[in-house]
Amino acid sequence: MFADRNDWDALAARYGEDGRLRIEGALPPDTAKAMHETIANIPYALMVALQGQGRVLNPADLSALSDAQHAQLQQEIFAGAARGEGFVYEGHQIAGSPNEKLKDILARLNEPKTVERIRQLTGHEDITHADGQATRYRAGHFLTRHTDDPHDQQRRVAYVLSLTPQWHPDWGGLLQFYERNGTPRDAWSPGFNILSLFDVHHVHAVTYVAPFAPAPRLSVTGWFRAGDPA
Repeated sequence: MFADRNDWDALAARYGEDGRLRIEGALPPDTAKAMHETIANIPYALMVALQGQGRVLNPADLSALSDAQHAQLQQEIFAGAARGEGFVYEGHQIAGSPNEKLKDILARLNEPKTVERIRQLTGHEDITHADGQATRYRAGHFLTRHTDDPHDQQRRVAYVLSLTPQWHPDWGGLLQFYERNGTPRDAWSPGFNILSLFDVHHVHAVTYVAPFAPAPRLSVTGWFRAGDPA
């Protein structure tokens, strides 16, 4: 899956310093272009956190809501976010999707050579597979501060394959990292054909996408895991 390059050892050393790595030009250009076209033209559902629970709202669910119910939904989302608990963005789970091109993206992430390369880069020799979803963040979307390390899912490394052309950092949607006490660290802006890898214990968030953002933040995200695929 990856583009040809000769700096893999240097990249692995960089990941080893802090459990984080950002690879620009990660895929061959034609592959990245095809993946972008795929995830830019699929249906999405709204992924939200309500009262501490994740919910999936399909377009039909949303269209059935009255104006008052929409307003109540927004209030509940913001109330959770104010407590540091919440998210709202659009997602499309790849596993089980009827879209063959989308499933091909996940197949590429699970190619033996790709999985072996991720093992080499991260030092996690027990990684066996990746899961994934296409994500679309639009104006008003966000993902509050959290880690990705539930103990029962064998997640090892989180990834964000950013396929967003011409993003401006003033639009928000940054992959923001934090210290454990909440002190902000650095932030990585969306871009095109960029693979971000980070240890699941890192505290991170996706910052609020500004109302004036003229285009969506598109990516494929998920985790490289140990154990048997579901």
